[in-house]
Amino acid sequence: MTEQIQDNDIAIAPCLASGPIAGAAREAVLAARSLDGSHWSSFARACGVPYLFNGMERSFDSGEEPVQAINRLLENLASFFTMSAKTGFGELASPSQAENGSNENAHDQVEAVIGEHYGQLFKNFSADSYWNEPARLLKLRLERNGIDLSELSNQRVLDAGCGGGRYTVAWRLLGAKEAVGVDISPLNLATARQRIAQSKISGVAFEPGNVLKLPFPDDSFDVVFSNGVLHHTVDWRAGVAECVRALKPGGGGWLYLIENPGGLFWDVIEILRVITQGLDSEAARRALQMLGTPANRIFYLLDHVLVPINVRLTPDEIIACLEAAGATAIRRLTRGSDFDRIERIHRGEPFAEVKYGVGENRFIFSK
Repeated sequence: MTEQIQDNDIAIAPCLASGPIAGAAREAVLAARSLDGSHWSSFARACGVPYLFNGMERSFDSGEEPVQAINRLLENLASFFTMSAKTGFGELASPSQAENGSNENAHDQVEAVIGEHYGQLFKNFSADSYWNEPARLLKLRLERNGIDLSELSNQRVLDAGCGGGRYTVAWRLLGAKEAVGVDISPLNLATARQRIAQSKISGVAFEPGNVLKLPFPDDSFDVVFSNGVLHHTVDWRAGVAECVRALKPGGGGWLYLIENPGGLFWDVIEILRVITQGLDSEAARRALQMLGTPANRIFYLLDHVLVPINVRLTPDEIIACLEAAGATAIRRLTRGSDFDRIERIHRGEPFAEVKYGVGENRFIFSK
C-alpha cells in the first residue's frame, strides 16, 4: 500500500518516507483516506488531532522510550479510522456543498486562509489566556535568557504579525512605552481592538499590514518582535529582512521560527497535517469544542495542523538569513518556559533529541 502515499504527502511529512514511525504513519494516513466526505468523517478526522497529540504528550512526559509509544498511537488511530469508515454513520448526512465550495475558493488566496484560521482560533480565548498568559510566558523567556529589560519603558515595540494582539499587549504589560501590532487579517485586528477597548489597556495600537512588506520607514522601532509568524508565509526570508529593516540601529530583535530537525514532535504534527488535508477548519474547531477542549488548547492543537504553509528551518538557515539582512549580535536562545521544547532539552529530559530535535528556533539580534 506504500505506493498510495503521494510525493506531496512526503513533502508535508518527510517521516512518511522512512524512519522508525514511517510504517505506522503511512497506515494511519491511508486509513484516514478510506473515510468519505461526510460530516461524520470530518468529525472522526478532527478527533484524531487531540488523540494523537495528547497521546504524544503523555508518552513524552512518562520518560519512557517514545518511538514505540508513537507507533502504538498511530496503529490505534489507523484502526479508529478504519472502523469509522465501516460504521455507515456517514450516510446520516451528506457533506455541505456550501462549506466545501467556500473552503476551496479560500485556498486560492493563502494569506486570507491563514488570517481567517488564526482569527477564528484567537477570538474565543478567555481574558486570562488572551492577556496574562502571554505576558507571563514572555517575561519568563526573557529572564531565563538574561535579556535586559531596563530600558523598555523608553522603547517602542513592533509586533510583526500580531494575530489577535496577545503578545503586542504583553510587551506593554512588561513596561514598553508603546507597542504596535501589525497583521494582515481584518478579523485578527477587529478582535484585538475589541479586546483592548474592553480591557482599557493604553499605549497599544493595531494597524493593517503585511509582515513581508511592513508599512513603516526604516529604523522605526527600538524592538521588533516576530513570534511564530514567518514560517507560515510565502517568503519567510523577505519577512526576516523586513524585521531587520524596521529595527533602529542598536535596537533589539526577536525572531521565532519552527525548527528542523524537530524530532517526533514535528513528525506527529506533520502526519496530522496530511490526515487533515481538505478538512474544513470550522468543522475541526467545532469537533474539539464538542469534546470540551478549552479555546487556548484548541489553538495549540490546530495552530500548525490546519495552516496552509508550515516551513521548518535549521538554525544555520536562519542565522544566514539574518546576517544577509544586516543583523548583528545574533544569538539563539537556549532557555524557555517550562513547557517549551528548548527548555526540556536544556534540562536534559530523557530522549530529548528524539522527541524534540533541536528545539524552538528563538533568536535575538541587533542591527
